[in-house]
Amino acid sequence: MRRISLFIICCLSLPAVAQKAPKWIEKSKKAVITINTFDRNDRKLHTTNGFFISDGGEALSGYSAFKGADKATVTDPDGSTYPVVAIIGADDLYDVIRFKVAVNKKVTFLPLASEPLSINTPAYLLPFAPGKDTPFKEGTISEVSKLKDPYGYYQLTIPFEDGQDNTPLLLASGQVFGLMQQDASGKKEQSYAVSTGYVKSLNVTSTDAFNSVYTNIGIRKAWPADIEQASVSLFLLAASQDAKTYLETLTDFIATFPNAEDGYLTRASHYATNRKTLAATPSEEANYLNLALSDIQTAARYSKSKGDVHYNQAKLIYNIAINDTTITDNNWTVQAAMAALTKAIEAEDLPVYRQLEGDIYFYLGEFPSAYASYMKVNESNLASSDSYYFTAKALENIPGTQISNIITLLDSAISKMGSPTPPRAAPYILERIDRKIQLSFYDEALADFDLYYTLVNGQVNENFYFFREQAKFQKGDIEGALEDIKQAILQNDQSPDYYAEEAAIYVRLQQYNEALESIRKALELAPDFGACYRLKGICYTRLNNKTEACEAFYQAEKLNDPLAKRLIREHCN
Repeated sequence: MRRISLFIICCLSLPAVAQKAPKWIEKSKKAVITINTFDRNDRKLHTTNGFFISDGGEALSGYSAFKGADKATVTDPDGSTYPVVAIIGADDLYDVIRFKVAVNKKVTFLPLASEPLSINTPAYLLPFAPGKDTPFKEGTISEVSKLKDPYGYYQLTIPFEDGQDNTPLLLASGQVFGLMQQDASGKKEQSYAVSTGYVKSLNVTSTDAFNSVYTNIGIRKAWPADIEQASVSLFLLAASQDAKTYLETLTDFIATFPNAEDGYLTRASHYATNRKTLAATPSEEANYLNLALSDIQTAARYSKSKGDVHYNQAKLIYNIAINDTTITDNNWTVQAAMAALTKAIEAEDLPVYRQLEGDIYFYLGEFPSAYASYMKVNESNLASSDSYYFTAKALENIPGTQISNIITLLDSAISKMGSPTPPRAAPYILERIDRKIQLSFYDEALADFDLYYTLVNGQVNENFYFFREQAKFQKGDIEGALEDIKQAILQNDQSPDYYAEEAAIYVRLQQYNEALESIRKALELAPDFGACYRLKGICYTRLNNKTEACEAFYQAEKLNDPLAKRLIREHCN
């Protein structure tokens, strides 16, 4: 036993045998990078670690280092520095980020491990420090928590040391499975790792345009891989960026999706609509109009529908031409818009093309043609409240039109909105009221007044009460008319017309003293209101006060009231 013990003691006293490094260690170190982030004034914010996961420059690191940054660079083990050009995906909860680096060559990268992994799986930490020969560390996975199937959040037996944040953890096969993170409590006896597979799965989506996870980083965000999602993001960004920034966004979108016609069409619209903002001098504005036409021509090469390209060209030219009549370029006139639209219709006669055709004819004052175009829309599956409404507006400008036909079109416009009638129909209801009153359809007009009142939850102004009062008066609802005119006066007690209308109602009710009081208030506001003097004279006539009556009639005559002469002949001679 003594001899064995001595042998053991001798063995224990020998120097420790050095760890044998996996054969892939030296090559894998070349994939580890140092990341520096900066604010908009180029002041350094953070320095951290990361690593490439593709030979094209895709890399992973910690989100917190990028928060608030407007710029970032990476430095590889050879000392080469490259800019970070896009954020691909991020998760602030797990403090991870995926980004794109603009490399000028293929880089060494770490292949991702398949997951899930099990407890006691050997793990290798691959730290990196510029200019230093940093050894790897070995341990095992001691605990696995589910992050998102099949990805895990791993606890490791490898002690954490300062400066090891976001360094890669690899399997014995040389595949990376996690990003090193320290214990949130600050303990360093063990460490944690977020699954690299999970970070690789993170992508910017169409709903992330205003997500603070991404807006807190000033570096450009990558487009969603799906063109439809990317197009939604492009649309959302338009409202949050100034004209020059959005132009950069559009150009980047086109570079990412060079075969997508929507990118060129959107940029064409942006060039033309924002030319005054984009141009350094007024003389440069024409150049942006030329660029817009060039983009439309490019879109035509990628479009599946030749008609759509001509239609989009016509729509853009029309909108620019009607909003800026100072343009002298013949390519940007309403006539040029119609020429492009004609080509669209020749390629395919679609209702949406006819809608624009109607709009152009309406603008040019060619109402019969506008009516014909809109009717083609109404006969299609694109018929809508708007198409029927604009048909009605075109028809009312055609001489000899029967008002009842306009009402029929307005009925269709309102009906298209569904049942029960929605609040957005309120303006159309007012238009229909006006036409019904023209035809003396007072019962129907009053029913529409009540419907309008309901649709706007009673939020009506003085004009509503004034016009409804007149309809009630004509129908013979004198008490209702009086109630409405009083409501109008409550909202505006400085209108002489309202007091004159109130006086006329009192006369109809044979309440002459009340009528005279309303007339007095009207004349205080408008001393030259000839009709009020005539009404005043009628009140005094009914009260058998000829002197006051004639004095009022003579005053009405001086103010050119057309009925005053006849009243003077009848009552004052």
